[in-house]
Amino acid sequence: MEAFRSFSTSSTTNSSTASISRVASSATPLNINFNKQSSPKEHLYYQCELLKIKLRKIPGMEPYLNEAYRQAEEFAEQQALALSQETPSSYNMGANGNGGSVESDSSRVSIHSSNTASSAAKGSGNSSNHVFTFTAGVLPASVSVDPATHLWKLFQMGAPLCLLFNHLITIEQPVPVVASDDLRICKKSVYDFLIAVKTNVNFNDDFMFTISNVFSDNTEDLIKIVKVINKLLDDYGSSVDATTPEEDERLVNIEVVPSDERSKVFKEIIDTERKYVQDLELLIQYRKELQDAEQLSSEQINTLFPNLSEIIDFQRRFLNGLECNINVPIKYQRIGSVFIHASIGPFKAYELWSTGQLTAIDLIQREASNLRKSSSLLDPGFELQAYILKPIQRLCKYPLLLKELIKHSTPEEQTAFNELLVARNAIKDVANQVNEAQRRAENKQYLDKLRTRVQNWRGFDLDNQGELLYFCKVGVRDAENEREYVAYLFEKIIFFFIEVVDKEKEKRSKFTRKKSTGTNSMSNSTVNLLDTLNSRDTPLELKGRVYISEVYNITTSPNQGYMLIISWSGKKESGSFTLRYPTEESRNQWEQCLRNLKTSEMHEVMNSSRQRDSQASEDSIYDYTVSPYENNRASNGSNLNTPGRHYSSSSTYSMMRSMGRKSVERHSSSSSGTSYFNNNNNAAHSVAASFDIHVKLIYNGNEIDGLSVNSSIGFNELYSTILNKLIATGETEEILVKKLKYRDEDGDFVIMDSNDDWAVAVEEMEAETAGNSGYLTIWVS
Repeated sequence: MEAFRSFSTSSTTNSSTASISRVASSATPLNINFNKQSSPKEHLYYQCELLKIKLRKIPGMEPYLNEAYRQAEEFAEQQALALSQETPSSYNMGANGNGGSVESDSSRVSIHSSNTASSAAKGSGNSSNHVFTFTAGVLPASVSVDPATHLWKLFQMGAPLCLLFNHLITIEQPVPVVASDDLRICKKSVYDFLIAVKTNVNFNDDFMFTISNVFSDNTEDLIKIVKVINKLLDDYGSSVDATTPEEDERLVNIEVVPSDERSKVFKEIIDTERKYVQDLELLIQYRKELQDAEQLSSEQINTLFPNLSEIIDFQRRFLNGLECNINVPIKYQRIGSVFIHASIGPFKAYELWSTGQLTAIDLIQREASNLRKSSSLLDPGFELQAYILKPIQRLCKYPLLLKELIKHSTPEEQTAFNELLVARNAIKDVANQVNEAQRRAENKQYLDKLRTRVQNWRGFDLDNQGELLYFCKVGVRDAENEREYVAYLFEKIIFFFIEVVDKEKEKRSKFTRKKSTGTNSMSNSTVNLLDTLNSRDTPLELKGRVYISEVYNITTSPNQGYMLIISWSGKKESGSFTLRYPTEESRNQWEQCLRNLKTSEMHEVMNSSRQRDSQASEDSIYDYTVSPYENNRASNGSNLNTPGRHYSSSSTYSMMRSMGRKSVERHSSSSSGTSYFNNNNNAAHSVAASFDIHVKLIYNGNEIDGLSVNSSIGFNELYSTILNKLIATGETEEILVKKLKYRDEDGDFVIMDSNDDWAVAVEEMEAETAGNSGYLTIWVS
């Protein structure tokens, strides 16, 4: 026996289609970077702060540092103002400490500005993106500038570079040092410095920066300049410095010292963010090696890393903003502002990355040989794939980290605390949006894969089943046993498959993964996700299906585990089965989606009926169509095209014996928990004092008694209850419900198709019965 409509014929699917096997790692461990801890010295804040200490020792540099500080301070103020104006009613908490929500608008915010020299020199920045500095968010009250922006403005003056060269290297004609705020003179000074270095210092041309790098606002360009200046100081500054490098390094302290639970969480945020940026830096290096090797085309490399430069540019600013809050009293910290800044635009860059993950992993599997020839930095097996997944995993980690930080914070630090609350909600929204974009994009790719994985579709046409919404492995349980299936939920149908696995290939695949993951501590979630991604080509055999139109009841199971009970009824068969999901999240997603599908189906039926009966007034009165997935994904305007509510299998041929052919208990309408309709909007139509109403149904000339509903029931649930009652009677094989009518006090028929109509009927009933139990006859047609 089967719980759903199954297919009794034997499998016609063979195992000639090999499942994708993982590429084995070489004998030498290549993934030492996977668990390598990241040091503060590797990142922008520390490097710039240390360089500032070195530059202060140069005679005559202090005035330039002071002027650069002033300019950087202005830029920080402009950024704070721009961010406060982005969502003035909710974001601007620096003055009053009020919390709120954050508006997300990617069209107004981008990662960085246009990189024009004029905007950088004039200090106007790009007002449309709110990134005026090399840090994210608003600086703490006790911090005026960040070290990266400070050096950026210093280098753009040009004259400090010439002063530095003359201090380190003695030549016959010193480089002119001309202090000016004229952009042309500043560029001329940078040019003089570059010519002097090229002429007198043996630096490789690829190592040197350009004038464009100096007047760019990209973090990669600033890092390049810092490296050149540090090398000059290291090679030529030892004889003139009064202190040792070790003494200078001790002056830069940006380690979080855990003293309580909150500081422990903050330390985890800082440490893991440094590690994440380090991983992105590794991908940048890996991409460079792929480009140099020329084994892959530029299009293929872009498929692997679609917007890596954009992501890492902001993540460096993001980390810099977090590190600016180290050694700052909690009441002055602006950690939340860093996350809020990210949420109103920059983190939207993760959508492009997320939607390309499957394509990237497919490319890795196809081009493993060329990838291995191009670079030994990352193995093109599980390791490279795991790095591809890291950005989205990190994005989804932020809400959890903020939750912990809020947990150990106190509302007394009003501004900092409220800002964290806003930040968590904002980042959570962004993560959900990115996940949803990823799900939609991946479902399209999984649908294409599904077409090839199933050899015998038994007459079904996927193009007629609507959009693929969700899929996962589920346990299907009846009264006696349970079996695992791969379930695919479409707009119109649920398909159930079993995997047809080649035992020998499965054995080799497990061995390959064991080798690939044996030398690192890759998380179980990453391994499981990669298992799923790499099993997308396993052949499937179609074993059963249930039409959404045949589902009449959806309930969650009170038993342990993540269960969903689905009851269905056709023309000659009916049944119910329990689905066991791997996670609570997947169970909730399926449940909500199924309920929305049923609600949409009901509205389609009612709209179709109104169009036939009230053509003249449909545009102005009847507009009840809703998106079936408004809580799960963006509306796609899908149409179930259901002319009426049928419970019939006459449109399909029966190819199975039904498991659970016995009559399925239909639940009483008084239990709203058994309804597949979401009744959240019905509360507004509840009467002050509810009472029971005994309903007599007249359907096809037959009177049906024994139905009782509460006066506070909503119309959606009333419709569902009447439908279930008609099904339970079994008097007719075809049940078509288009209209619900009752007689008003004047004896006229009134059509009910909304909560308002039902409320009027209840009011008339209440007036007649004075709040006691009453009787109502409803004509169903």
